[in-house]
Amino acid sequence: MKLTSLFTYLFLFLMCSCVSVEKYNAHIDKKIPANKLKKDVDFAYKKLKRYHPKLDMYLAQNELDFKFDSLKKTLTKSLKPNDFYIKFFPIFESLEHGHTYIYPIYKRLNKKEIKQYKDSKSAFNDYSFFWKNDSVFLVHDQSKINPINPGSALVFIDNIPTKYLYDKYKKSIFGDGKNTTFTDNVFNRTFLNYVTLEQGIKDSVELTFLMGNKPIRKKTFRTYPKSKETEKKELPKITKEQKQIDRKVRIKQKTYGYSKNSAAYSKDLSFPTNDSTIAVLKVTDFRKGKIQELYKEVFTDIKNHKVQNLVLDLRNNGGGFIKDAHYLYAYLVDDSKSFLGEKIVANKTSFGKSLYNIFPTYTYPLLWLGSGYTYFATSKNSDNEYELHIPFSFVKIDKSLIYKGNLYVMINGGSYSASSLISANLQLKNRAFFVGEETGGDFNGTVAGLMPKFTLPHSKLQMSVGTVYLSPIEKREEMGHGVYPNQEIKPTLEHKIKRIDPELNWILNDIKKENAVYNKVLQIENHLLN
Repeated sequence: MKLTSLFTYLFLFLMCSCVSVEKYNAHIDKKIPANKLKKDVDFAYKKLKRYHPKLDMYLAQNELDFKFDSLKKTLTKSLKPNDFYIKFFPIFESLEHGHTYIYPIYKRLNKKEIKQYKDSKSAFNDYSFFWKNDSVFLVHDQSKINPINPGSALVFIDNIPTKYLYDKYKKSIFGDGKNTTFTDNVFNRTFLNYVTLEQGIKDSVELTFLMGNKPIRKKTFRTYPKSKETEKKELPKITKEQKQIDRKVRIKQKTYGYSKNSAAYSKDLSFPTNDSTIAVLKVTDFRKGKIQELYKEVFTDIKNHKVQNLVLDLRNNGGGFIKDAHYLYAYLVDDSKSFLGEKIVANKTSFGKSLYNIFPTYTYPLLWLGSGYTYFATSKNSDNEYELHIPFSFVKIDKSLIYKGNLYVMINGGSYSASSLISANLQLKNRAFFVGEETGGDFNGTVAGLMPKFTLPHSKLQMSVGTVYLSPIEKREEMGHGVYPNQEIKPTLEHKIKRIDPELNWILNDIKKENAVYNKVLQIENHLLN
């Protein structure tokens, strides 16, 4: 009887799960009445005003009110959720706060589809692309059948013009403030997501390229893992030595934050030349790895190799945890006690209330204590803003490992959030020479912290809201732009095709010239600071 009941409950659960996916996907094609869409607009604005501490940082309050009122006036007919998204996201773009965002709705997969697509590779897996202005070009075609020449323009994906994707979706990607580097960078890396949004997941797509003036069409397919052989093969016996090697690999992967998808580590130290006094520390994100342990190992290695020139690669580092960035910062400067300046919230309860949106119900008793603590830790400052007086990170390091040599930092539009904050702090201290392009995050800080998500009641679109304005240890007068490089270098299509790293090459060349530009620029800036 008990076993029968178990199977009955399991069957009902699976049925409900399938129904819920069907219901969710059906909603995407359902038109929502205009009056309900207007209620969603009001709901979104109410949440923004309740939780966001710097709504008027880049846009005056009266202009913001006007934009929301104007949007509601344009809602005169029923719209599907994603059509509503197209009308709504320009308001979020005008806020110029990259962490505060509204999301389109993608179709969900049912259990059968999840199983079907598990371990498969996208039809685009063999291709890499590069956007230049409003056109996209092929960088590499790794497929073995009739590969397309690098540099060919991609003009259609099935029947979707790539120019259509650019015009419709590019502005939905935005960073902090007025800079455009974040938009260019992220759209370049994620534009294929919008093909999935338009068409869903497909087993094959037809790509139309222009090679010169000649159109070339190529069909490309999703690949699936080969079926396992029925006959069991006798596995080779694993030796004790091999077990030890495998264990060391697993420990390193866990410590350094290994990603199976990208087959790369979150933090990786390498030596690009035969000269071991030149090292590159690539930090892909501030999210993964055992940070206290790994940074100690990294900077011990740097010390043992007597590194004189360290290149910190923060390109395409979209940020993560403040504590992670703070630990790295602590190994690069003498005084690292402070990493953040002011921490501004919307009101005394906004930070505590956002906890309930992020954490599960069973944690509410603990959250009650946490929200109470943040309430009493929040007070008005001299600018009549609510400031949160709690530390976001502590660091404890071996100070003998602090790196004091030459420091180059590579940045681009994908350097955002925490990576923009650490860049700002290093530039404020005149500690590093920056190479690349302007960061996607504002030099003066970002509104992030806890980022609760809210579901609009009728369209079911989701929005995220940054709740804490986090600034570097000091600010500069100019607002709305990121950390500027001392040496601006923007990779071209030719660089991508030839797999040339122009930023790193420039740095290595400057090191060969005894850090000529590095010394000249930093000496001038040190003189200005003094």
